[in-house]
Amino acid sequence: MLLWKYLCQCRRCLWGMGLCVGIYAVIFLMFREPLEVIWYPAVLCLMAGIVLFVSGFLAFYKRHKELSRIRDSIQLLWNDLPAPTDPKEEDYQQLLKALGRLRDEEYGRWQTSQAETADYYATWVHQIKAPIAVMRVILQSEDTQANQELLSELFRIEQYVEMVLYYVRLDENASDLVIEECSLDKIIRQAIRKFAGQFIRSRIRLSYAGTDKTALTDEKWLGFILEQLLSNAIKYTEKGSVTISVDDENHLIVEDTGIGIAPEDMPRIFEKGFTGYNGRSEKKSTGLGLYLCRRSAGKLGHKISVTSTVGKGSRFVIDLNHYDPQTE
Repeated sequence: MLLWKYLCQCRRCLWGMGLCVGIYAVIFLMFREPLEVIWYPAVLCLMAGIVLFVSGFLAFYKRHKELSRIRDSIQLLWNDLPAPTDPKEEDYQQLLKALGRLRDEEYGRWQTSQAETADYYATWVHQIKAPIAVMRVILQSEDTQANQELLSELFRIEQYVEMVLYYVRLDENASDLVIEECSLDKIIRQAIRKFAGQFIRSRIRLSYAGTDKTALTDEKWLGFILEQLLSNAIKYTEKGSVTISVDDENHLIVEDTGIGIAPEDMPRIFEKGFTGYNGRSEKKSTGLGLYLCRRSAGKLGHKISVTSTVGKGSRFVIDLNHYDPQTE
């Protein structure tokens, strides 16, 4: 309670005032002064004390509210601190400002380090694509079983390289996004073409009937989410099919007939680094794919959800109805 805090803060003054009143009363009683001489000035002092107490509490309440507003603000600005009322508070404010400057310097160094790391990985990704492209051309020059195996592994390397780039870009600001009305059919067909060889090699049937729907999104980032879902569908579907569809509510759905997800793993499948039972048993999962999907969907302002039955398959739904994009 705020009043109790104020009383605790003023306890020394209250004890001192009580002591003074007691000394005042004892002295008057020792000299056998009339009672009126004692209580009349005592009442006046009490009334003055009440006025000072109430005014002090109102000032304390106002200051508490102002400091609470600064505390609850998104970013604490040191210049917003109210003027100190005594030397002790001034010392505390100077200490806070010194800590604030130190924090700002450390944060500036961290931002610089993050930017340099992001630039390095972006450069590395673009540089590594050149030898990957050369290896692909060499392997495609001769259609042998060994080359087909190597092409499949090379495709996985490309996917991991793309994951590195998108992982680094997740924490960049919205300048990386190009939000516009995009054709979902175009995005889906691009992803299908990219994974066509993997579907053929795994002998998994792909069903997609086409769509004329559009969505307010970023074509590149939504394509990345879809590719991660297709990659998982192929990885955990030994036989059967994968179905891509868009319903009337603008939900992009990727459904497979794979091994499904264990019920105890469902609450954590979008956590960073979580592989679950399937990932541990198959030793194929990095624990980043679905984490990147959720973070990317949030970056776009979309929502992603999943339902699954062990032994029957999984159904991932991307709600493309536009919400406020998250500030990463």
